[in-house]
Amino acid sequence: MHPKGNEHEKKQKTLVTFLPNERRKEPVRIVVDHRERSSQLVEKLSKLGAVIEFRSLKVGDYVASDNVAIERKTIDDFAVSIIDRRLFEQTRALKEAYGRPILLLEGRGPTMRRLTEEALRGALVSLILDFEVPILWADDSEEAAKLLMTVARREQRGVTREVALKDRRRPKTPDEEKEYIVAGLPFVESATAKKLLSVFKTVEGVFSASEEGLMEVDGIGPKKARRIRETASGLYGVKPSSDEPSQGDQTGRRGP
Repeated sequence: MHPKGNEHEKKQKTLVTFLPNERRKEPVRIVVDHRERSSQLVEKLSKLGAVIEFRSLKVGDYVASDNVAIERKTIDDFAVSIIDRRLFEQTRALKEAYGRPILLLEGRGPTMRRLTEEALRGALVSLILDFEVPILWADDSEEAAKLLMTVARREQRGVTREVALKDRRRPKTPDEEKEYIVAGLPFVESATAKKLLSVFKTVEGVFSASEEGLMEVDGIGPKKARRIRETASGLYGVKPSSDEPSQGDQTGRRGP
């Protein structure tokens, strides 16, 4: 081979060049919607070494960082969501909640639903051009898992980035703003926020309520009330108590 060719190859960068931290010591964390628990994709992610945390997600199926969430659909799911018009509503909610949403399509070939190829192509183009949402397409669950791991590594590389959920829609009215603020308290979802505001009338009333008063509200147990008080009155920089409710604790569960 010509010497100049060798020099050219040495200077030419490859994909590996741009992924210097692919072999990282810290585990990759991915928050996964509990409805995905039995999917083959979750199984493949676990085999690849991902630390999976199951949560009840209002938006998206997988969260890789505070900025990136992924909506995962099989090709048949994608077709159904076009037919029942859920696709663009889900995409809009995902884009409102996260700065860099991604749609992950899994599978190839014709769908089981009566949907023309033109309709499928039109939906894909609309997602990219109208919603500016990138699409990753995997042949199977194994390839989908590798793509997700690459996204998560990319987001969690270098400085530590929190895998935080930002799946609440932005408020549009004064009442929604109040609900949004109260729903930011530990273990308080939208329905409980409405109950708290109905009892205490104002955001200030909720934040200044005693533990005993908080426990008068349906769905607020002693541990949850304690965490709310610690958050509302505690000094910044002080860690909360470690006896927070687990996912199986009925006093601290989120969602149904």
